[in-house]
Amino acid sequence: MDFAFQFRSYRRPLRAPLRTAHGWWAEREGIIVRLADDSGRVGIGEIAPIPWFGTETLAEAGEICRKLGDRPRDEDLDAIPPRFGCVRFAMACAKAQIVGRDFRIPPMVNHSKRKAGYGDPALQAGHGDPAPQTPLRRLPVAALLPAGRESRATLRARLEAGFLAFKWKVGVAAIDEELGWLDELLAELPPHARLRLDANGAWNRRQAARWLERCAARPVEFVEQPVPPSDPDALLGLAADYPVKLALDESVVRLDEARDWQERGWPGVFVIKPALAGPLSELASWVKSTNADVVISSAIETVVGRSAILQWVLAGDLTSRALGFGAGAVFGDAAWDGPILGPFVDAGAIAADAGETLWQSLGREEAS
Repeated sequence: MDFAFQFRSYRRPLRAPLRTAHGWWAEREGIIVRLADDSGRVGIGEIAPIPWFGTETLAEAGEICRKLGDRPRDEDLDAIPPRFGCVRFAMACAKAQIVGRDFRIPPMVNHSKRKAGYGDPALQAGHGDPAPQTPLRRLPVAALLPAGRESRATLRARLEAGFLAFKWKVGVAAIDEELGWLDELLAELPPHARLRLDANGAWNRRQAARWLERCAARPVEFVEQPVPPSDPDALLGLAADYPVKLALDESVVRLDEARDWQERGWPGVFVIKPALAGPLSELASWVKSTNADVVISSAIETVVGRSAILQWVLAGDLTSRALGFGAGAVFGDAAWDGPILGPFVDAGAIAADAGETLWQSLGREEAS
């Protein structure tokens, strides 16, 4: 089987730059891909690399797209090497919309019809086949807190909005200052809520030990990537020496890296960004077959990638942990963000026809 193939690049400023241990992140770049078969069925996916995080570069992704030509075959898509996880994710999402639902897409929700009184029907999946009658789940979402002292005001606002899980970026200021802010945040946290800390590999082992000592016996769900991926012995040692659960993020950008860590006996959590990891079906198979403890997290993709991931995670039974999709309106544009997630996510957060809408808007931008 072969497909008509097109791709369009995008560059979009973030509504408010995100501050991480890697520095400030002010804009998102990526590629939207479109596949179509001879009967007119269409699939759209998103390539959203983060090179400083360990993915392929945007230039490498663009080169693969150009080499595929305008009529790639099935085997050409399947032959994309594993290290290009972002490209493989996008192509698999687009292909699945055409040839089958290998990650069990639940019914799409048409928001205009819901407002008109149609309830929550199983709508068409976009290519003439009845949407599957898959029971949809309702999953919690972790709210992202800004780095620095302003996190306290944001925590209060998110608590009032009903969030129960929070992720705070650390490793961006002096350690004594941040530990003081941690105490202030935990003092605001009600007993039923939990806080995640994300260091983005900013600490050395000694600094990480200070944080883990402070977090012991406190309502910290886990500490994410305390030291860089380049120091696996320190990660394993910290996980063995302290009772606080640790999570890997930059260490497991692609699925093959998560498999390697599992073989080493990693006892903690895997924070997986599906948009970076590869095909969703492969990720689901790994989680199910190994019972991996995962958090499904955003890579600050557009509504195209996000809708595909949420469709997939709502249809499965892959995690009981809050989803890492609580960054809010990162682009400040509904056409790019889609529905903004609250403290829980269900089918109402999935934007019907988001891919085709964004694809057409990129075409208009190219023409102007």
